[in-house]
Amino acid sequence: MRSSKRLQPVANLAKQTERNAARQHGDVLREFQQQQQQLEELIKYRNQYVEQFQQAGKAGLSIVQLRDYQLFLSRLDQAIAQQRQQVQQHQAVSQQSRANWMDKRGKSKMIDKVVEGREQAEQQSLEKREQRELEDRPHRVDAL
Repeated sequence: MRSSKRLQPVANLAKQTERNAARQHGDVLREFQQQQQQLEELIKYRNQYVEQFQQAGKAGLSIVQLRDYQLFLSRLDQAIAQQRQQVQQHQAVSQQSRANWMDKRGKSKMIDKVVEGREQAEQQSLEKREQRELEDRPHRVDAL
């Protein structure tokens, strides 16, 4: 069996590993984007709530209403801070996932190059052998 054919299962495994890493990276990216979107929605909601609070303040608020608004804003700020942490964590995971995918991709390409090089060497060897046979053929006919 030719050495390029013996390496083919290794190349196939490397390609499959790369595809799995790419798929996993896609999943991680989607989760990261969802976390970012959730943060943006929280910030948007907080801004709308502040506007509502300001409008209500112009109309006059009781102390209880003022305290409730402030308490809710405080909770929203906490939720936003927690969501920012989630986004940062998912960003780190995303970067690590991308690095893992790129590593697998590099290894797969390296193995493909080795297989391709062996195939070329085998092809050249075959062509040389066929050329020698063609060159030796007239000598064999003369000897008969």
